[in-house]
Amino acid sequence: MSLKKFPATLNKLAWSSTKSLSWDVTAQTAGSGRVRTLTNQLLPCWTIETKFARLDNDEARRFLGFVASVKGGFEPFLWKDPEDHKAVGQVCAMSEPGKYQAVIPMGDFLEPCEYIEDVTVYVDDTKQDQARYSVTNGMIVFHDGVAPAAGAVVKADYTYYFKVRFKDSSAGITAIFDNFNQSKTFKLMTAR
Repeated sequence: MSLKKFPATLNKLAWSSTKSLSWDVTAQTAGSGRVRTLTNQLLPCWTIETKFARLDNDEARRFLGFVASVKGGFEPFLWKDPEDHKAVGQVCAMSEPGKYQAVIPMGDFLEPCEYIEDVTVYVDDTKQDQARYSVTNGMIVFHDGVAPAAGAVVKADYTYYFKVRFKDSSAGITAIFDNFNQSKTFKLMTAR
């Protein structure tokens, strides 16, 4: 199943948007004071809370229609964060010879990403012809016979998307004036 993309034409988010992360960590303290921690998460759960500051009537219908098409919080989709969507010169880790994982860089923390586009690949700082590779599920795959040599550094420029779902299964629009609407605040959570 291919994932739907949140409509790119709806890029009028309010500046009061927040992005946060959480880990499900259990901590146990022994009588000696020694602490043991446990988590069953490999990656953090990202939560994005935002709303639309101004939508015209058509945009409001597009937003509600998109929420309806993914059945609220039922179906995951791809979200291009307006402020956090570009990687430039990002070193990609080799998962196996000829396959390199694209990541979302968060400081020193790198999170694998499932969907990228507008990809330009460099091997040892030399731009590669697009015919040498393809992109599938966030993975840059070199075609047979053209994989980079062992020890080569593979970097890429790309636009990445977060795989998310709506936290709640409802959405709302408030009509402020003629052809002027605002959405209620909605939350997105990463979907794994």
